[in-house]
Amino acid sequence: MIHASAKGVTVNDGVRTSGHVHLDDGRPPVRFDCLSVDIGSSPQYCSTGAANITPVKPIDGFARRWEDLVDRVKATTSSSDQSSSDHTHKVAVVGGGAGGIELTLAINERLTNLTGDKSKVQITLLNKGSSLLKQHNPRVRAIFDRILTSRGITVIKNATATSVSSSINTKTLHYNNLETEASDDFDEIIWCTNASAQEWIKKSTPLETTAEGFIMVDDSFQTNVPGIFAAGDCCHNRSSPRPKAGVFAVRAGPVLRDNMINYLMGKPMIEYQLQSEFLGLISTGNKYAVASRGDFALEGAFLWKLKDEIDVKWMNGYKQLPEMQVDLQVPEIAQTKGAAAMAAFAEAPMRCGGCGAKVGASTLSRVLKVVRERRHKQEQKLGSSSAEKNKAIPTSLSSMDDCAVCLPPPPNCMTVHTIDFFRSFISDPFVFGRVSAVHSLSDCHAMGAIPQTALALAVAPYAVSESITEDTLIAMLSGASDALFEEDCALAGGHTCEGAELSLGFAVNGYLPANFKGFLKNGGKVGNKIVLTKRVGTGALFAAEMRGKVDGKFRSEAISEMCKSNGKAAKVITDPEFVSSVNAVTDVTGFGLVGHLLEMLDWEAGIGARLALSEIPFFEGAVSAAKQNIYSSLQKSNENSRRAVKNHSAIAQAHPEKSRLLYDPQTAGGLLIIMEAGAAEALVSRMKDDGYDSCTVIGEIIRLDTGGEGGGGGAEESCVMRKLVEIGE
Repeated sequence: MIHASAKGVTVNDGVRTSGHVHLDDGRPPVRFDCLSVDIGSSPQYCSTGAANITPVKPIDGFARRWEDLVDRVKATTSSSDQSSSDHTHKVAVVGGGAGGIELTLAINERLTNLTGDKSKVQITLLNKGSSLLKQHNPRVRAIFDRILTSRGITVIKNATATSVSSSINTKTLHYNNLETEASDDFDEIIWCTNASAQEWIKKSTPLETTAEGFIMVDDSFQTNVPGIFAAGDCCHNRSSPRPKAGVFAVRAGPVLRDNMINYLMGKPMIEYQLQSEFLGLISTGNKYAVASRGDFALEGAFLWKLKDEIDVKWMNGYKQLPEMQVDLQVPEIAQTKGAAAMAAFAEAPMRCGGCGAKVGASTLSRVLKVVRERRHKQEQKLGSSSAEKNKAIPTSLSSMDDCAVCLPPPPNCMTVHTIDFFRSFISDPFVFGRVSAVHSLSDCHAMGAIPQTALALAVAPYAVSESITEDTLIAMLSGASDALFEEDCALAGGHTCEGAELSLGFAVNGYLPANFKGFLKNGGKVGNKIVLTKRVGTGALFAAEMRGKVDGKFRSEAISEMCKSNGKAAKVITDPEFVSSVNAVTDVTGFGLVGHLLEMLDWEAGIGARLALSEIPFFEGAVSAAKQNIYSSLQKSNENSRRAVKNHSAIAQAHPEKSRLLYDPQTAGGLLIIMEAGAAEALVSRMKDDGYDSCTVIGEIIRLDTGGEGGGGGAEESCVMRKLVEIGE
């Protein structure tokens, strides 16, 4: 899964269609043999002032703005200020279709319940035409005219919104009503107009569209380009046009799936005639609904119960996913690909080892050419190359020599060397490449070293086609190259081979600034503060993600933080303002927070640590996973460190989820810093300014003999750790 926005589609010449989808996040184009475009639609915005409105799509943006409005209403309702408590909450909804009317009535009901006073809520509905619900029959329209009037909702028909302006606390909606210019002030203006096509489809694809920009499809949902399909609100069926309604997208799903498979297998397309009429159940906001189909209309509370049951069942289909079984057997790659793939693999039924497992020279040459050109373009934008900056690589990726020839670091600088490697935990090779590079650079950052060059070890999964291997490597190494480029670290070369799973690692070489010995893991003294720069919990979160048990927004939050390099944090701690205050640093990775903290404590000097559990930043998705008893496969091994936590049992009982996440293995985790107390808050502030929003003080260094259960907030909020040694026979 790739989480990015598309901005264009290109196709290649040939007997069968293939091409690339171009995305907006800077990654290389994504290759396809068969493509389905199912991107929905957007509301039709007014010509100016679109930034001042609240569109219903995308829904996550609308949900945030709606919660903000609810919070404001609650604040004024409970305020002791007379002028605030007397405020009339004015909301406009632009769009008189089924969605706009449902939203209008729901908003009116919710805000009236919040204020407890109908007179303090004023809802206005603007409709472009002379009647509401133009796609429904007159009986349905009459029912809603009656309901809207009875609720005291102002309906302005024949009104075309032209612009929206704003002041500090007010938004002004300007509209044309029967050729008369008018305007009204509102607290919030919500946009729920007819569907409009996304502009990039018409501008940046070879697809035939309507004048409005909707993709033209036939009864098989195929476009004018063979092998490219479309369904839902983004398309227009040329032989039997239908309204933009979710029911048609849902019905298209099975046929779309079958036809994509048929195209790839060279079989005839299945034609599907969409229904001409459909049942619409439109809620009135107060557990009452109206049914509409053709010339039929019916209303009642029982219809709301039916609608609610249908909606809940539909949403549960996305929330209550079946348990994904973990297959401990390594699958036979060829057997999972069907008969066609088996035939291709028949030429090489046993995948070779040794140098026979390397990726082919021509494939590798094309991959490196794309990655090299991509980096060259990035360097041109900045006006200089990283190779020129560090002058370390007279020969590099571009020369295709057997070795990268690098110059030594500047005088009085010691070199550092580190290596890291792991298999992919996400299906997006570009993001995986970036995270892998960030993770591999982190050891240098923890030491305060400057990364200079990196050698990659890349493993591409077995594939039927060289083009698939090529695109996988281009995406993965481009993501990695981007992360290295941002740190002025040159990708000097590497080794690629085939394997069972996508994997990537780097051997990173760097150097310490002149006359700087670097930060070591072990150090600190009593009274020092412990600072953590990133949240904890990626291991559990992605274990849950593998099982389909994590919310998408939690996954996105984790990936965003994992893609953030520790490079800026390293520059902060080596800044003259802080460098003398920092006594020990490490990065939090595979051993978890407790495991890595234990490595930092000098037990021979009687040094221990007290953590404040309430101050430790956890990913919300990790806590959710822990509540489902989902943890990383390394969790059990890491939890052996709990023997070093003096009050482990008390903390585990009081906080069963968060206490276990203290041992969660991290990928691309943050820096763990032990430093002088007097500079800690200033460092945290500086880190936040540089984008480490989760950075915080999580504890302090203590003497081992200070006892354990007391101090700082009680046993339920702090845990006292001590370094223990176990001597074998």
